[in-house]
Amino acid sequence: MARLLYRFGDCSVDPAARELRRAGTPTTLSPKVFDVLAYLIDHRDRAVGRDELIAAVWGRLDVSDALLGQVVLKARRAIGDTGDEQNAIRTIPRFGYRWVAEVEVEERADAPRAAEVEAPPPQAEAQAPAAVDVATDAPPRSRARVIAAAALFALLAIAAAAYVLGRRA
Repeated sequence: MARLLYRFGDCSVDPAARELRRAGTPTTLSPKVFDVLAYLIDHRDRAVGRDELIAAVWGRLDVSDALLGQVVLKARRAIGDTGDEQNAIRTIPRFGYRWVAEVEVEERADAPRAAEVEAPPPQAEAQAPAAVDVATDAPPRSRARVIAAAALFALLAIAAAAYVLGRRA
């Protein structure tokens, strides 16, 4: 199976290996920074909206624009771009971002690993039921705090209204 390698400037991105190389040297990136970079390169034919990018990278929509901006800034720094120059990642005001650098796409053949060729797949794994990740279904703690604060505020507003109406009567 072939895998894609993206080259631009003095950088190369290998999405399958989750690797960025700058001037031939591997660059360490956090997973979110790499995902933003790879998503923008993969969708370089169009502008990508903030909400779309957040949903693709974080898998949810309750991520702030400030956090997204910080991750995009780190991606720019990793490839030698800046917010002023915007030679690779251009900000589209009030919308999102667009990859603008010229990209050469190289297809590389994936050599099968020796362990994959020699070892047959274990039968126990094929019959095991899929594990359910309960943590992803629970709301984040910050959301629970916001709901609790809103409920407290509503109770205080009702109590204040009752007090004012009681004084008038």
